[in-house]
Amino acid sequence: MDNTEFKILTRIFVASVFLLVLYLIYPFIDAIALSCAFAYMGKPIYDGVRKYLGRSTSALICLLIFIIPTVLVGIIVLRDLTMFILQIDIQSAINSLNTTLTEISNQLGYNLHINEGTVVKNILQIWTYLEPHIRELAFQVMALPILLIKVLVILFLTYYLLKDGDVIKKVIISHVPKEYHQKTEIFLDKLNESYKNLFIGNALTSIVIGIMAGIGFYIFNVPNPFILAVLTGIFALLPVVGGWTVYIPLSLYYILIGEILKGIGIFIFGSIFLSLLPDFVVRPLIVKNESNIHPSLVLIAFLMGPLTLGLGGFAIGPLIIGAFDAICRIKLEEEKYKDEENNQTI
Repeated sequence: MDNTEFKILTRIFVASVFLLVLYLIYPFIDAIALSCAFAYMGKPIYDGVRKYLGRSTSALICLLIFIIPTVLVGIIVLRDLTMFILQIDIQSAINSLNTTLTEISNQLGYNLHINEGTVVKNILQIWTYLEPHIRELAFQVMALPILLIKVLVILFLTYYLLKDGDVIKKVIISHVPKEYHQKTEIFLDKLNESYKNLFIGNALTSIVIGIMAGIGFYIFNVPNPFILAVLTGIFALLPVVGGWTVYIPLSLYYILIGEILKGIGIFIFGSIFLSLLPDFVVRPLIVKNESNIHPSLVLIAFLMGPLTLGLGGFAIGPLIIGAFDAICRIKLEEEKYKDEENNQTI
């Protein structure tokens, strides 16, 4: 066997091993993606604790005070939310809404009424599209043995990603030819920057907003405060939409039914803690000196990702879009550098 044949066989063997690894991890690809997301979201806590303690202890503390509570609360809320949605009687909801609008119209002197046939038809069209995704989510949350295994995978992988995450870059660089080391390092840096923006700047901020929303809605004695908090957190992920899409309609509702102080209180609370504080304090505090990712990419990552890939899409979508953003940033910087060189030559 000559050297050429040996190299070909080696490459075939390496490619086969990678394909087999992909085959093995494919059923848990959502758990692996969520582990990456949680590792990035827990990184600020890990970095803060690591100044005083070692890697292992810092990763364990981050796991205990942030990752595990977030996972458990997320599972409970998702279970309650999916069961609540699946048990909704659309006709009864429309009748209740009509009754509420009739009471409001009597106070305002306007005739407010919903055309039940049109509304039910539109809702059924939306429901036909969303129902498979919701049922899949409910199956994932309620399938206890599979869920337990995936939760354990998430916790263990998150721990080791926090503890040994910086080694990954060195391992990748070691397998890259020397002439491509610089470009690979630039790409990995841009990739890290994109993931920081997506998972820390957006996802972690939305979790903070959701927690504050849940506390506020509970204090104001709003029905289903935790479900509303989850919706607020999800809306906070999306560009332009934000948490105001929950607290403003809620405050208007209480004002219209005569609970003016409660409505004004919810509006003031939402304006300060769900709009101003996240944008001017929370986000700049947890993501420092990082360029913002384009809002359209954030929308694709956190909205289209879950709708296309299910629950794991909340992490898989941002991972894919983050890589796409890193590639685009490198290309734009290369073009900018070429333009500057051309201008200097002229």
